[in-house]
Amino acid sequence: MGYLTKRRGKIAATSRLTGTVKLLGAVQAGFPSPAEEELIDTLSLDEFLIERPEATFMLKVSGDSMLEAGIHPGDLVLVERGVAPRSNDVVVAQVDGEWTMKYFIRDRKGVRLEPANRKYKAITPRSSLEIGGVVRCVIRKYR
Repeated sequence: MGYLTKRRGKIAATSRLTGTVKLLGAVQAGFPSPAEEELIDTLSLDEFLIERPEATFMLKVSGDSMLEAGIHPGDLVLVERGVAPRSNDVVVAQVDGEWTMKYFIRDRKGVRLEPANRKYKAITPRSSLEIGGVVRCVIRKYR
């Protein structure tokens, strides 16, 4: 019936279940240019934003420690589990029993979590660090 499909060996919902948005063209973010509306394609936001649906979850952001990374209170983040973070990835992590979202940094000094707000200090795990996932997308609704 077109509601489910197989993607990378996993079952996923199609746009018949999740909905689609019309892709009408591009818009210049620099100098204004003439715009023509033309239906280019339809796009499922799930398919565009999520590579591994079975490993992806969403969280609502609270707190302001990631403001300078463009992540604000009230934003939604899509987080992918099961991938090893690279240095400078934004991660959701449990540090010494507390959950947080910060930049993951691994260098000569070891591993630490860095905020994107000068008001806060880096966090170095004292006893434990568990990476819950890597942030893949930030979603903000303007109103």
